[in-house]
Amino acid sequence: MTDELVLGSEDLERLHRHFINLMCVDSGPAAVVNNWGRPKIYNFSAFVVDVEGVWLAITAGHVFDELRQAVAAGAALSDWQIDDSMVKDHGYPAYRIALDLQRDVIFFNDDGLDYGAYILDPMARRALEASGICPVPEDSWNAEDFTDFPFWTLIGSPSQFSELKHDGPSSKRHVTVHLLPLEDRPDGIDETKYCRLYADVDFASVADWEKQFNIGGMSGGPIFGTARPPKGAAYRYRLIGIQSAWNRRDSVALCAAQPFLRALAGLVKQSR
Repeated sequence: MTDELVLGSEDLERLHRHFINLMCVDSGPAAVVNNWGRPKIYNFSAFVVDVEGVWLAITAGHVFDELRQAVAAGAALSDWQIDDSMVKDHGYPAYRIALDLQRDVIFFNDDGLDYGAYILDPMARRALEASGICPVPEDSWNAEDFTDFPFWTLIGSPSQFSELKHDGPSSKRHVTVHLLPLEDRPDGIDETKYCRLYADVDFASVADWEKQFNIGGMSGGPIFGTARPPKGAAYRYRLIGIQSAWNRRDSVALCAAQPFLRALAGLVKQSR
């Protein structure tokens, strides 16, 4: 691993301050049976974006789609929470929210369209502000100069590095990993009707690890672009995409963030 890829928490703070987890509990019969008699906790990578002054939690659409299918099959979801403890060492518990999959989310999971959004209510917004979380601003997702920011960074919460407990403290670690953009779709990732972006995962860029790990759980995490490795505290960046899929080896597919966010901006304007 080269020296330029050794990045500390201060270097990455500008990117980490947008990252959160969405969590819920499934106490349905199948979940309890498959989790040794205890309810199962789900944990999803997400991030916060400002769209026309509205704060949205953004994740992959297949997250909400799979949950809706699970509910139809008997899952009993409750105790929705927002957790930012992976990137903000403030000692506060996760913040509880009311989330109804039929009413409160917008998502697409259709042959390469993999987008999900949940509108944060004013109290959730205040709680996140108090702990230092802020949304990706419009000038970082609605620009026209993305090619000037070719150094890609993915943030997410791999299931491999999480121990989730229903009846005790959970422990989680986020991972920030360098992605190497690809021009062509890599082996092992399905071709889709709607175009996606692709990248190889530079596992060696993760400090104290430097080997391949399971990135399952990072779906919905943001991919940011910087002009060079994000050293310091004042660099510029762009929101490139939302992590969607991977080939179980070393490559990922991501959905460009801008088209979805522009569509959401149109909906916000129409609602006013």
